[in-house]
Amino acid sequence: MHPVISYVQHPPLQDLYRAFMDGFSDYMIRFDMNEAQFEAVFLVRDQNQPTRSVVAYADGRPVAVMLSGVAHLDTGWVTRCGGLAVAPDYRHLGIAHELMRQFDEQATGKRLLEVIQGNDPALALYDRLGYRVVREIMYFQSVPTETSVTRERASMLELFDTYYPAAAHKPTWQVDVRTTQQQTELVRVVEGEKTGALLFRGNLLLDVFGRDEDAAWLLRAAAAEGPIRLTLTSDRPALLSAARQLGFVQDEIAQFEMIKPGIET
Repeated sequence: MHPVISYVQHPPLQDLYRAFMDGFSDYMIRFDMNEAQFEAVFLVRDQNQPTRSVVAYADGRPVAVMLSGVAHLDTGWVTRCGGLAVAPDYRHLGIAHELMRQFDEQATGKRLLEVIQGNDPALALYDRLGYRVVREIMYFQSVPTETSVTRERASMLELFDTYYPAAAHKPTWQVDVRTTQQQTELVRVVEGEKTGALLFRGNLLLDVFGRDEDAAWLLRAAAAEGPIRLTLTSDRPALLSAARQLGFVQDEIAQFEMIKPGIET
């Protein structure tokens, strides 16, 4: 006999956390965090908003979750599904499909999500719902590099007033300071006629601003003061080529970014 499932938007934080941890208990990536860490990472940093998120309950127990956030960018409104998970004992009951239906129903503008490559059930679900892959997201670990560039800290105003408006690329949601709350540092790098900028959160390189022909130079500058991790996307081939040329080590885990066109409201 199938349990009676109910859905609550803007549920208590502890239910968001419990449903998330149960739903991702057998995931490809292990999440080992307490409730405060979950809130700091998935709600504050990544800007999944509890008012837009939904928990599914079975007999009063939170058994599934859909995290969601919305932002207005230069391309218009974007609503992101920042996490979808169903506890193992409650899968194949249509819960994930219903959570995504509710996500689509309350979304504004373009719908956005990321899915790990190899997660075929999730890919099949999103494909049926009209989502299409737009690019790959890959993760790298640097190796030691040397450079003679001059590094100087730049004002974050330059990021918003100069670098973001002039950039030809669109950063992913989780590294975009316009969509997430992150303690970041903008570093301007100069060597002769070459110039660029690097955006860091600790030892994580969030973004790179500069010419494609300077990609290897920029990555050498980024990694010269210690090991870094970096996120690169398939629509920036010059940086991908430079990372591999420098011997940076690519993680086994990679993702697809998927979108579904929406109607502005």
